[in-house]
Amino acid sequence: MLPFSFLPALLVLVALAALVALAMLLAFETALTPQGNAHDGELALPTGRGAGLRLRVREVCGGPLALMLVGLGLPLLWPEPEAGVTLLAVAAALRLLRAPAVAHAMTGPTAQPTSAQTTAVPGIAYAPVAHMRTPFTDVRGMPIQPVGARGVAGCIDVLPEFAAGLADIEGFSHLLVIYHLHECQGFTLRVKPFLDNDEHGVFATRSPRRPNPIGISVLRLTGVRGNRLHVENVDMLDGTPVLDIKPYVPTFDVWDADRTGWFATVADNAVQCRADDRFIPADTTQPQTGGAS
Repeated sequence: MLPFSFLPALLVLVALAALVALAMLLAFETALTPQGNAHDGELALPTGRGAGLRLRVREVCGGPLALMLVGLGLPLLWPEPEAGVTLLAVAAALRLLRAPAVAHAMTGPTAQPTSAQTTAVPGIAYAPVAHMRTPFTDVRGMPIQPVGARGVAGCIDVLPEFAAGLADIEGFSHLLVIYHLHECQGFTLRVKPFLDNDEHGVFATRSPRRPNPIGISVLRLTGVRGNRLHVENVDMLDGTPVLDIKPYVPTFDVWDADRTGWFATVADNAVQCRADDRFIPADTTQPQTGGAS
């Protein structure tokens, strides 16, 4: 049996070994931590095979190893306080490492969502896949729909990282282009649209000032040059961010509508109608994206 005077030195060696294990764990975690998506700026999330291994190591080090050090440190507090405090400090550090493992277990796939979690509306964020190039730099005087922009040429410049997604797109004559009305500021739930002098609910119009300012236009595809799509009938501002591009398929997209609401008597006027400044806030001179009825 070791003399009692040698015990503190031995326990200090144990503490040093635990500290070395702690340093190795931190280095191990750094090597396995995902760095996130450079394109959209997402934060790294604790997912994947490496994350599960890290959580298991945390559980082992912060559980049995920490308890062992506490068991060794407490009896030493009276005869050898320095050695006892050292062991207890290392045990506390290891217990802190265990916290993410415990949190993961409490919020894992088997955890039942609370009422707040089931009713909360998550945030939604999209990044553009392309940008429009059009002759329009001001909403005033521009067409309000593609039907009023027949023959007006423009381009869709697809970002290089999405260029491979254009394969086979030349086989379609028309495209559904979904875009962000990036110059719009705020919204109202009742609006007076370009084609009428009466107010309507915003969801019964094509007003650009909407709770979620998203525009949709059917454009004619006239050519493909690398990651640039040449199109016609453009009715959006130059620089408009494009969120998605889909092929227009009449079998899917054309329906025999038997009711068109208040548009029934005025829809044909969209050919000649041009946008004015009614959707531009009074406190700004910045142009607002068109494409409204």
